[in-house]
Amino acid sequence: MSRNQDGYTRDPLLRTFGAVLRAHREADGLSRPQLAQALGCQPGWIEKLETAQKPTSEATADDLDVYFKTSARLFWHMWREIKREGKHLAAPPGFSRYAEIEAEAVAMRAFEAQVMPGLLQTPAYARAVMSSGLPFDALEERVSIRIGRQELLTRDNAPRMWFVLDEAVLRRPVGGPEVMYEQLATLIEVATTNPRIEIRMLPFSSVTYAGLDGSFFVLSLSGGVDVAYHEGPEISQLIEDGTTVAEYRVRFDLIMGESLRTGESLKLIQQYQEGYT
Repeated sequence: MSRNQDGYTRDPLLRTFGAVLRAHREADGLSRPQLAQALGCQPGWIEKLETAQKPTSEATADDLDVYFKTSARLFWHMWREIKREGKHLAAPPGFSRYAEIEAEAVAMRAFEAQVMPGLLQTPAYARAVMSSGLPFDALEERVSIRIGRQELLTRDNAPRMWFVLDEAVLRRPVGGPEVMYEQLATLIEVATTNPRIEIRMLPFSSVTYAGLDGSFFVLSLSGGVDVAYHEGPEISQLIEDGTTVAEYRVRFDLIMGESLRTGESLKLIQQYQEGYT
């Protein structure tokens, strides 16, 4: 897949949507500004849709179906397929495959060094993390996808999960005090009510090499197969080589050993939450 200058993957589904939109627009003899005016949006938005730089929103797809009088809600069905496949904004390399494996995992070990893990984020926190430079409807689509992944936490066969968060995650005021207060309240609720999830904090006093190279996840599948996913400042990748995955398991065990016990971790989270009141 090619990548455009904004860093988005030009997925085939997005390219197809763009090509169909352009064909309808040109068949009606419309320029991009003319179509944008008719839909009540900016010409740049039409350009980004046609060039597969941005995914459409459901509202835009509905508007296009009404405007072009398409049969069988053509644009809406294309939007639904894009959403179903998760082809919205480009994920880091390997993440799409990681998301597929995540849905099949029987156990998960996650270390997060910068921000709250996506599986534990509130909508407001996720919106704040992803808001930079995105149109409102595209942002809401992306937030919806992230929050949708959280059904993994409560399904009947939910995996056993261990999360270790660097203390910086609590200190970094993503979205401001109100958003952080709500986020930490959710974190406390998950930690105290979901028996399949354990949340621990890695305090600033801990300096272990295992936690200095970015966030990572280790997923265990049925049959004893493990995979790892590493999120670094410059590169992210899915790792399936057994020897390398074993190294990530060791790293996680080292971080767990340096982390606060669950009760102490809960107290630290509560202390930070009080600071956001």
